[in-house]
Amino acid sequence: MEEQTKIEETVDSIKDYVNTRYELAVLKASDKLAHIGSNTISFVPIIFLTILTAFMLSFGLAFYLNTVFENQYCGFLVVGGGYFVIAFFLICVRKTLIAKPFRNKIIKELFKSSNL
Repeated sequence: MEEQTKIEETVDSIKDYVNTRYELAVLKASDKLAHIGSNTISFVPIIFLTILTAFMLSFGLAFYLNTVFENQYCGFLVVGGGYFVIAFFLICVRKTLIAKPFRNKIIKELFKSSNL
């Protein structure tokens, strides 16, 4: 009879342990997701303003080059060609300069130890 009680207590302790580990894993995953999400969302306004600034500066440069070349279209063609060269370069090096650092940053954030 006493042995049966000890077995039940052990089984209950194991169940409690498994439940606690599960809850801890859920909390850690939630913390990681919240951290990555907040970092991502915090960059959205910065990216938006950077794109808007680049857009305005591009128009300014194109209009300036139009006056330099004394042509209505040449400045826009030069600026567009510059963006084409930049885009082509980024396409060529996207795996090493863009994808790999972002992937490493996400992995680093996921496996960073947290104090829960």
